[in-house]
Amino acid sequence: MGEFLWKAEDQIERLADLIGERENGKDLPLRRDVRSLGILLGWVIREQAGEHAFDTEEELRHLTIHHREAAEKKEGTDAAVPQESEVPEGAIRLIREMGIGEAYLIIKAFANFFELTNLAEANHRHRRRRAARLASTSDKPGSLRGTLRRLHQQGIAAEEALELLRRVQVMPVFTAHPTEVARRVVLFKRRRIAGELAEFDRLPLTEAEGCRRQDAILAEITALWQTDEVRRRRPTVEDEVRMGLDHYPGSLIAPLPVLYRDMAEAFAEVYGVNLAPGELPAVVRF
Repeated sequence: MGEFLWKAEDQIERLADLIGERENGKDLPLRRDVRSLGILLGWVIREQAGEHAFDTEEELRHLTIHHREAAEKKEGTDAAVPQESEVPEGAIRLIREMGIGEAYLIIKAFANFFELTNLAEANHRHRRRRAARLASTSDKPGSLRGTLRRLHQQGIAAEEALELLRRVQVMPVFTAHPTEVARRVVLFKRRRIAGELAEFDRLPLTEAEGCRRQDAILAEITALWQTDEVRRRRPTVEDEVRMGLDHYPGSLIAPLPVLYRDMAEAFAEVYGVNLAPGELPAVVRF
């Protein structure tokens, strides 16, 4: 492995970025994540596909970046804005010279980069929500806490608010997702990368721990590169059932206790009523 990419030179400044204390630094963690994941992917491309594939991908990437930047500059002038069809001449030349095998590798490289970017952006949304929760002096309208505060301000007592909560019922509906083309093994790898990525926000971050997590992400990216992206056969009904059940542990089962604990804490904060999560109405049913 090369250098440690997520190294926190100044833990205090890093914390300020994570919790949104510096307005001009709110997107720095996202840019750091995207840059670091891109570098790791570059290491994998070199190792798995060779220097030529890496150089071609980088040249094509820089050509398209310059094209986009030029378009953004022209948007602020009276000059005609470049159209989508105005692909850089150098990019056209590169693509025309590619064979099928090379084109496959370049497409794979860009597809993996976009997937990693999506994971970084999702992680950053969670990060920004946590920062907003820390910085906010008032609860978001429509949230449970915001609603409870409005009820309390209108003179509605805790027992009456609980009675209103008993009338709320959330019942998720689950359907097959025929547009999901990614294989289960690919989805599992993405989740593991996302989990490791989130751990970089736990400060203080020692270099030894960070290196272990970076190694884990590098291994998952390598495995992603070596894995077929799509199924070779049409999914069966049993496949769809397994895909659906894969979402239960992380997306449904684990968050439920957290939801009820949060509801109990909201009642304690607003009404000063200490309720055990089990004393709350069963708001979510399946």
